[in-house]
Amino acid sequence: MIRNSNFTSGNLIEVVIAIPSFNERSALPTLIKGLVPLLTPSDVILILDDSSLEIHNEIRSLINKIDNNSACSILFSHQNGKSGRGAAVRRGMVISREQFPKLRYFIECDADGSHQVNDIIDIKNSEITCDLLIGSRYLKDSQIIGWSITRRIFSKILNIIIPFLLNIPIKDITNGLRRYNPEAINQILSKEPINKGFTYLSEQAYLLSQKELTITETPITFIDRISGNSTVTWKEIVDSLKGIFKLALLKNNNN
Repeated sequence: MIRNSNFTSGNLIEVVIAIPSFNERSALPTLIKGLVPLLTPSDVILILDDSSLEIHNEIRSLINKIDNNSACSILFSHQNGKSGRGAAVRRGMVISREQFPKLRYFIECDADGSHQVNDIIDIKNSEITCDLLIGSRYLKDSQIIGWSITRRIFSKILNIIIPFLLNIPIKDITNGLRRYNPEAINQILSKEPINKGFTYLSEQAYLLSQKELTITETPITFIDRISGNSTVTWKEIVDSLKGIFKLALLKNNNN
């Protein structure tokens, strides 16, 4: 794990903003540039990068250029080869639990800029008391900007079918802007994951609901990426759908 020059002690850190990344040379530095002025010395940005070493070094160089006067710390955890969003986030949870004994919140968000800086900060500072707080695209005051009708329909169908199959009253179980408390992290890390990709978001919610931990949603504005290209493949989408049915079967076997 590579630390920036501002990092002094893990004992000071209370909030981790974890950003899983793969080849996000364009969008990620822009996101970091927006976040850094709004964070404090008790915050750390943890970049979980699975890009090649060459691209990782390029990303790190770009971010280091905007980081000189930041109050927060920026850490890089690099793995050479795409492990999947779920595996990267789980890696971030393990690092956070081990390195930061005063951790209050672990926040994850997308690297492509679709999660807005103000929403990330609002979730960080929210006084809502719960084990998992989800930034939801499907509440009354939420917005989705830049998506095609086809993509909206596909996402909406998933967010109806998955909560129904898993019997979880969540309107947006597939969105990746989330805040976890230490109890939620401990419960998640206590179980070996079934999924490694973005279906891990649904798996986490299912696990926490089974443990009767509290899950709450808050509205956000979701904007489709404005730079770079999506790194999600059709194989990952198919594998994720398979993972959902595995969870549904697991749920039925547990009942």
